[in-house]
Amino acid sequence: MRNPYQRKSASNSQKVVVSAEDQYKQFISTIVNQAKLFALYDEGWALCATPTGQQAFAVWQSRSLSQLLIKDNWARYAIKEIDLIAFIEQVIPFIMENNTLLSIDLTPEGQNILVSGNKFLIDIKNYLYSLYIEQPALFQNNRLPLPRKIRIHH
Repeated sequence: MRNPYQRKSASNSQKVVVSAEDQYKQFISTIVNQAKLFALYDEGWALCATPTGQQAFAVWQSRSLSQLLIKDNWARYAIKEIDLIAFIEQVIPFIMENNTLLSIDLTPEGQNILVSGNKFLIDIKNYLYSLYIEQPALFQNNRLPLPRKIRIHH
C-alpha cells in the first residue's frame, strides 16, 4: 500500500533553473524592497577571490544566506546589516576605487554572481528610476536613494 503522506520527489521536469541574470535582478529588487543588504565583518569585511584571483566583496540579500558562510576561514565573522544608501554612497565608490568586484549571494559551494561596481551602480540606478516613475511615494521617507543623486562617474 502506498503511503499517502509521503512527498513525491521533484522530477527533472519540475526543477526550475534560474539564470544568473534573473538571480541578479532578484537581488537588486530584494535589497531595494528591504533598503538593506548583508555582509560579514571581523576587523574588516569578508572578501573572497574570483577564479582569476581578483578580490570580491561578498554581499547577500538575506541574513540567512550570509549565515551559511560563517564557518572555516570566516568562522569568527559576524553578520552586519548595511543600509542601502550607505552601500551605494560609500561602499560602491570604495570598491570601484580599489578595483574590487561584488560577489553576490555567495553559497557554501562557491556559487555566486560577480559584478563590477560600475555595472551595479548603473543597474540599481535604472531600477530605482523605474520604481520612482511607478511609485514615487516610496522615496518620500528617505529610506531609498533618489536615482538622480546616484553618481555613476566620479
